[in-house]
Amino acid sequence: MATNAQIITENVEARAISLRWIINARDDMVWFIGSVVSSYLLLALYVAGILPLIPMIAAWAILIDAPHVFGTFSRTYFDRAERKTRKRLLLGSLAFFVVGPLMVFAGAGALFFFLAALWAYYHLVKQHYGFMVLYKKKNNDLAQIDNALDRVLLIFAFWYPFVLFIARDAEAMERVPAPLHAGVSFIATILLIGTIATALAWLARQIQRAMLGQPLDVPKYLLLAAAIPMHWVALLTPMPNKTIALVAILTVYHNLQYHRLIWFHNRKYKSSADCKERYGAAELISRRLLFYIVFGVLFGLWYQGPRQYVLGYLLNHHERENFWMQMMASFLWGYAFIHYYLDSKIWRVRRDPSVGRALQMN
Repeated sequence: MATNAQIITENVEARAISLRWIINARDDMVWFIGSVVSSYLLLALYVAGILPLIPMIAAWAILIDAPHVFGTFSRTYFDRAERKTRKRLLLGSLAFFVVGPLMVFAGAGALFFFLAALWAYYHLVKQHYGFMVLYKKKNNDLAQIDNALDRVLLIFAFWYPFVLFIARDAEAMERVPAPLHAGVSFIATILLIGTIATALAWLARQIQRAMLGQPLDVPKYLLLAAAIPMHWVALLTPMPNKTIALVAILTVYHNLQYHRLIWFHNRKYKSSADCKERYGAAELISRRLLFYIVFGVLFGLWYQGPRQYVLGYLLNHHERENFWMQMMASFLWGYAFIHYYLDSKIWRVRRDPSVGRALQMN
């Protein structure tokens, strides 16, 4: 009888929660969820005046952020098989290098940099959504109502604090095109109403799932509990040079998540004896963790070294408005744009079975 009772209890617990991870519990908790501590740490050190702005931005950009962009390139442009199967996508993506310079040349530089900042933030939100989808697939959390509520919750919960930050910060508002100034506060109000309504509906759905005995997707909950509050805290905390500091503070969590996912995915370059022949340079880059780090940092020096200068962190206002500085800055945004765009294409687990196999989705 005791054995039967134990089996019944285990079955009830198995139905009550679902705990399937992307890699495993330890790695996921450290890299995909717990690495949010890196954002809080940067925020605390910067607000306390312990970590100066320029060293923080430069070190983050060269040693962490640029290597994560390189991570995308390691499994696309440097992958011989990907170059064959995605030739049009990879070649077409190079056009992003000319979008910025063309807009600056046409006198729309301010609009370009505003749209670039929006896309950068959207990319952060999209990655959190992507990780959530991976957890949903792993834990069979794919009911239509849950998919809709999860998606809408992320839209409101991440965009409300961002728009509110813009509305309250004079420097951020300067980067918004003048015709849009009057609508920023109104949009923030609409987003706040949507956030409250969606959060209540989402919470009610989780209670309903529990009452119906449907498994609760715990890894998804942990991810949301890590990502959403961090954005609110960072975006609403007063700090000097906030528009610049936030770039590193918000993004470092995203970077660390992505590095671990890339390294997990890139194990496929060691899966068989003919990997070097099949994948080319991607196999070399992923042969050792040290190789991946060194190549990433070298790329960081190439890309983010000059970019940190031309973005204007070390320049006065007049120099930042210089036409040629804007041309160079807009050109260098092309690396980020390619990363953003490719990321929206190369991680589609359902459409690309090879990605599902690499991430062990089944």
